[in-house]
Amino acid sequence: MVSQAEIDQLRTEANTIMTRIQRVDTALEQARSEAGSHWDERELTLTLETPQGESIDVTLDLDEDAASNAQTRYEAAKELESELERQEAVVGQLAPMPRNPVAYLICYHLDAVEGNYPRSMAGHLDATRDEVEDLCATMETAGILERVESGTVKQRNVKAKQADEVRQHHTYYRLSRKGDHLLRFLSEGEGKLNVLRHLPDGQTIARRLDRGGPDYPRMTANELEMDFEYVRHLYRALQRVDLVTVYDGSTIKGSERKLKPKDETHKKHTYYVTTDIASELLRELED
Repeated sequence: MVSQAEIDQLRTEANTIMTRIQRVDTALEQARSEAGSHWDERELTLTLETPQGESIDVTLDLDEDAASNAQTRYEAAKELESELERQEAVVGQLAPMPRNPVAYLICYHLDAVEGNYPRSMAGHLDATRDEVEDLCATMETAGILERVESGTVKQRNVKAKQADEVRQHHTYYRLSRKGDHLLRFLSEGEGKLNVLRHLPDGQTIARRLDRGGPDYPRMTANELEMDFEYVRHLYRALQRVDLVTVYDGSTIKGSERKLKPKDETHKKHTYYVTTDIASELLRELED
């Protein structure tokens, strides 16, 4: 999570470098002419006095001049500030959620089966076991999931399993009360709006479909130079939140598809389109 303190620190360092620019440039030139450990990382650490009269240590890029070192910090602070604004725009209930579409899919899966373990979930969701294990641990820490602590897990409480009783050889998870509330929040308009703010590339995909018509994950991944598995999970997560839906019909008319215009497209893939509520929310985000 980005903090205001990080942004302030970067700007303080940048301002300090600019107000001590001659000293910084002199120190950099001297360091470049001398042997020393600073060549290992190509960095030089200086103690400088800030404009407020306090001493701080500033680590400088040995290959850049003082102005460039300061500019790098200004740009980083601006990027972090944009990220902080995005975080603050997310309603509190979504803030603890990992910014990963598989995390959403895990929640909906556990809502359906009432309990499962990471390796099984990975199979159901077409995800890697390591990714699911890491996400489950993160969401448990955030209070969205909870472990099933009993020695055995009854079949009636774990619909993904077929045996009458399942020995707990694995770590089983289920939605916590907080997780239940989160899914109810996602069923509301405000929740769906904040999914578009929360999921990286969620708005990108939704706007692409809203403006360009039906599309499928492989084409999206190729044209936007994104990882296919990530895009596939992103489409599925947006579908679970009712922001996109599978295109109905065996052919797509040219007037419906602006991404690759032709008179008619015969479906060879699973195509998606935005829902009416997604189109409405996207307009709201533009206002």
